[in-house]
Amino acid sequence: MNWKNRYLKSIIGSSVLLITILFCDTAFIQAQDTITLFECHRSAIETHPLYVQKDLYLQSKELNQKNNSVNWYPSLDLNGKYTWQNEVVEIPFPVPVPGFDSPLMPHYNYKLTLDVQQTLYDGGISRKGKELEEAVYQVNNQAVEVSLNQLKGQVNNIFFYILILHQQEATLKLKQNELLARMSSMESLLSNEAILPADLSVLKAESLKVEQQLAEISISKSSAIAMLKDLTSLEISDMSILALPTSEVEPAMESLLPEHILYDLQIKNLDASIRLTERQRYPKAFVFGQLGYGNPGLNFFRDEFRGFYIVGAGLNWKIWDWSKTSRKKQVMAVQQEIVRSRKKAFDKNLNIQLEELMANIIKYEEAVGRDKEILQLREEITGAAVSKLENGVITSTGYITELNAETQARIQLDLHRIQLEQARISFLTSKGII
Repeated sequence: MNWKNRYLKSIIGSSVLLITILFCDTAFIQAQDTITLFECHRSAIETHPLYVQKDLYLQSKELNQKNNSVNWYPSLDLNGKYTWQNEVVEIPFPVPVPGFDSPLMPHYNYKLTLDVQQTLYDGGISRKGKELEEAVYQVNNQAVEVSLNQLKGQVNNIFFYILILHQQEATLKLKQNELLARMSSMESLLSNEAILPADLSVLKAESLKVEQQLAEISISKSSAIAMLKDLTSLEISDMSILALPTSEVEPAMESLLPEHILYDLQIKNLDASIRLTERQRYPKAFVFGQLGYGNPGLNFFRDEFRGFYIVGAGLNWKIWDWSKTSRKKQVMAVQQEIVRSRKKAFDKNLNIQLEELMANIIKYEEAVGRDKEILQLREEITGAAVSKLENGVITSTGYITELNAETQARIQLDLHRIQLEQARISFLTSKGII
């Protein structure tokens, strides 16, 4: 009976040690920073090089808008030229007049002018141009949003992969603690020659195997954490705690995807282009003035430098362009249909993807329910195996087999729980909800 008392003391001591370790681990975890999935989403987007394009597109739009505004400002041009011509206008007289010579135009021409022109009506081109610039900006900005939104899928994959590795590590550590407790009790039995040395060796070999698995998981987890750190620019280490997100999924949730907004904006952009194209044929009115100095001036028969000025008004109206404007509008209308067809194709592929994700959610929900029942049975079987091992009914190999089966059942349950949340998050991400 002495060995039984020593066995019970070792079990109690191991249990107290395990509780102390778990308590310390819990206190240590609470002191660590907890990182959520949505923090990773936000940081990955805001620190990505593409994010600066949003401000750049805004600056580009504002500059182009100012250019459209100055179309209403008067234009001021300074022009100068020199020409020489081989023939000039001559005024013939049928009968020569005594003492009077026919005036001759000079063959050269010097001229320096300051030309001013003010638009009175541009057919609405400036206003429609501003509308087009705004539409172009919205399309470019939304295209950046689409690209950045795709980062969420990358973050999801790495984030949940780390969670799976962490859970596997925690499960293996529990197994390792169980093995250490069993080895401690078996050493007491061995000292009393109640068991064979081979039984203890089996436990030690299994413990070394668990250590090897833990080392492999640690390497994989460190690599995945480094990837997540690079993607999000967050301070993440092996000691960081990643919080498992929880979410609710309703199949009827309305999609809020940036791709849908982009397709609609592309159609509006083409509408703005059509309206601007129509305005190209509208009449345009303006006034102008010219202040100049040259030789000759406005009087071509006076060979001397003189100042001059001209003022006036003008009208321009392209009445017929051989249906060129009409064909341009038809081309843009066709492009709108292309965008609509792309949107329909995107929606079709999205629906297929969502159906698959919903099927995964249902599959993992059912798997988690079965895993709980299996784990409960495995725990009972392992508990019975411990009693048999203590009474010498089974060997250490038989006990390890049952312990491995329980550990595998626990890992499977934890894996399916994480995969269930990942499927839910993927569904919500694919619909643009998060």
